Amino acid sequence: MAAATEKIHAAGALAIWDLCHSAGVVPMQFDDWRIDFAVGCTYKYLNAGPGAPAYISVAKRHHAAARQPLSGWWGHADPFAFDQDFTPDTGIKRFLCGTQPVISMRGVECGLDAMRGADIAAIRAKSQALTGLFMARLEPLCAEHGMTIVTPRDPERRGSQVAIAFEHGYALVQAMIARGVIGDFRAPDTMRFGFASLYVRYQDVWDAAEIMAECLAGQVWQDPRYTRRAAVT
Repeated sequence: MAAATEKIHAAGALAIWDLCHSAGVVPMQFDDWRIDFAVGCTYKYLNAGPGAPAYISVAKRHHAAARQPLSGWWGHADPFAFDQDFTPDTGIKRFLCGTQPVISMRGVECGLDAMRGADIAAIRAKSQALTGLFMARLEPLCAEHGMTIVTPRDPERRGSQVAIAFEHGYALVQAMIARGVIGDFRAPDTMRFGFASLYVRYQDVWDAAEIMAECLAGQVWQDPRYTRRAAVT
């Protein structure tokens, strides 16, 4: 990120980073790396769950000049003045659109409270260990069933997710979900398993590999219950 941002700045552009799959599990140094903007979700490694709101981070040096095209009343300098013209707040609040989803924000609060006092370096180290364990457990299954781990083996080059390419991946993920292991699928053939290291245990990873082995042995893709495509994969 630091090297890419430096190149972007050298070309006269600004760097906007997507942190959906990294915030809360990968250490960041925004100020040192001169990051301009960052966006992301709170539902994943920030533990807020489905439906949780997104966020934006803006370097203070851009607060005065940056414009939020989706301007809303809550980003107004005086939201309860009800002026006919929009006057943006002078700080980060100018990026707010409208009234915050209060119920969803409570989920974010709980998710972040769970991280309070946790060392991000320790979270990252456990993440690398969990993903490493899962890939080690999958090696013999890949050799036997023709699956391919596409996630980098080098722990410094991966996030907190393991992706596996498999011809019958959709059915396999559905069968595992039915057995309590929730992964997801991306066409045409990629299964994805994320590891929230704040609360996922090594035993959970071990058991997930065991359940995958059982599903593979049972050739679950021959069961119509698991091959029927839903809107959300």
